[in-house]
Amino acid sequence: MTRRRIIVPAALRGVYERWKFAPAVVVDGLVFCSGIVGTSVDGEPPRRGDPAQALDGAEATTADAEAGVAALVAVRDPEAQFATAFEALAAILAEAGAGLGDLVEITTYHVDMATHWDAFIRARDRFLVEPFPAWTAIGVAALIVPGGLMEIRAVAELPAKA
Repeated sequence: MTRRRIIVPAALRGVYERWKFAPAVVVDGLVFCSGIVGTSVDGEPPRRGDPAQALDGAEATTADAEAGVAALVAVRDPEAQFATAFEALAAILAEAGAGLGDLVEITTYHVDMATHWDAFIRARDRFLVEPFPAWTAIGVAALIVPGGLMEIRAVAELPAKA
């Protein structure tokens, strides 16, 4: 039998309990992360430098008992939205005991990819370094988060214990 561990940062407890999905699941040394969009409380970028701030939008939305996933607020500035998504991914991976450098695969889903591609690449390049993960980029018509331009899902390998 496979043993798995559900990863739920405190800020995403409401996501797990109300919307019935885990931000990440660890199985056999791999961390499988659910898709995440760069959100915030008010559409403005969260404070930089603290990846946990990138989870504030989801935390604030789930505090409203009537709010559904579509009530999330995407960061309005495209490049800041992409950066916030990577910061949120980093916070989820940290909760599992991994980091962005442990990514082995990412899949990104893009709305209007051609328009926002350069901004996405600038954001991506601030967060991903060699060795780069495998990557697939897919164009889509819409995401569940209104105003969402990119959703990222990922798989990371837990670092070996010292």
